[in-house]
Amino acid sequence: MAKVLICDPVEMDKLKLAEGVEADYRPSITRDELLQVVAEYDAIVVRSRTKVDRSVLERGSRLKLVARPGTGLDNVDVDYAKAKGVAVVNSPESLVEAVSEHVVLLMLALSRKLVKADGTTRAGGWEKTALTGVELRGKTLGIVGLGRIGKRIAEVANVLEMGVLVYDVIEIPQDVVAKLRCRIVSLDELFSSSDFVTLHVPMTDETRHMVDAARLARMKKGSYLINTSRGGVVNEEDLAAALREGQIAGAALDVFEKEPPTGAILTAPGTILTPHIGGQTEEAQSDAITIIGEKVSAFFVRGRA
Repeated sequence: MAKVLICDPVEMDKLKLAEGVEADYRPSITRDELLQVVAEYDAIVVRSRTKVDRSVLERGSRLKLVARPGTGLDNVDVDYAKAKGVAVVNSPESLVEAVSEHVVLLMLALSRKLVKADGTTRAGGWEKTALTGVELRGKTLGIVGLGRIGKRIAEVANVLEMGVLVYDVIEIPQDVVAKLRCRIVSLDELFSSSDFVTLHVPMTDETRHMVDAARLARMKKGSYLINTSRGGVVNEEDLAAALREGQIAGAALDVFEKEPPTGAILTAPGTILTPHIGGQTEEAQSDAITIIGEKVSAFFVRGRA
């Protein structure tokens, strides 16, 4: 019997673990408690609250698997887990539609000055002329990172009749390029040629502060930046300065270096700030847990996730 510790809140009826896999649901477990009991389990399931660092992995003498519903593994020491022979899985496929729709929503809201329009109207104003926006049709969208979400956004951009530029560190097959009707360019060209730039990269040493003052200075006047990937990819102080100086027209952030965010970004003009809700749809959250349940079950029943 494989024993699985569920360390954070999940809908257990959606997890649906296979027979022979026993779950211990402790969604409020503290770090000290986890360190005391982790040696009793073959697998742990965490969300963003619980940190699976070296100390946890060292004490988990029975651990064979760490599973995290959703995308991102920032709270898991993946390299050390693999060195210890512990498999790590997540379910990024569950969030593709939700995050992609959120990106399109943010592009539309930025282009039509939706937040300001709502606020001024509620305050008794009627700034019809001042709130003239732009259409997405005919504009160029730059997608940094062509994973599942990047590809889905490219598909939607095609429907909206936008041009699509793509940058990725991984070689993109020509059949994918043809299907998505996109053009592969350098990162510098993408930033200098796009009307909208959307980021879809993991948080690594290479991507930390990828978008800084120098990169923002390459962007077109009147362009927009959207980040739904990881907060540290954007230097928020540099972004706030670029917005204040009018270097770019606006930015929409769903992720931040520190969450909740602090600092100059909170008062920067032309911003839409959302509390990391890109994947927060009923469907995505349900799918994230169900897929993890399937992967945990497959790992212990068939020996693979």
